[in-house]
Amino acid sequence: MKNRSIMVTDADMDRLSRLVRALKHSLFRDQLQLESLEQTLESAEVTSSKRIPRDVIRMNSSIRLLDLDTRKKQLYSLVFPDNADISTSRVSVLAPVGIALLGRSQGDVIETKVPGGAKRLRAERVLQRPEITRRQARSDRSNRRELHSSRTIQSASLAA
Repeated sequence: MKNRSIMVTDADMDRLSRLVRALKHSLFRDQLQLESLEQTLESAEVTSSKRIPRDVIRMNSSIRLLDLDTRKKQLYSLVFPDNADISTSRVSVLAPVGIALLGRSQGDVIETKVPGGAKRLRAERVLQRPEITRRQARSDRSNRRELHSSRTIQSASLAA
């Protein structure tokens, strides 16, 4: 594993720092993972979205990983916890592998803990997705709230 500082965009640093602060004061169950993300962010080199190299893994990047032990390849996306869904290969930045991937570059080898032990993975390819704008994020949250409200209303009417 390369031992060098990682790079994150200023936008990712802002959102991730707010996430860490919010979860520190909540009942978030995995404080060790939270501390690990916080330490990763503290050691990161912060740069603008326009200046960060395209091969750096940032939030919403898709990464083709090669498992160095099994030689299997798989495509994952690094996402915020609300969007994580391992069945669709969206890995939370709060998961051990997510923390290990953040800010790494194409070609880097990472070692991370997984439920079955430890994995050695190489970032074979990094594909960037446009950063989500604040307006899009607000719209997405609003749509989720509306969907939740309509499900709650439907559930209540079915129960009646």
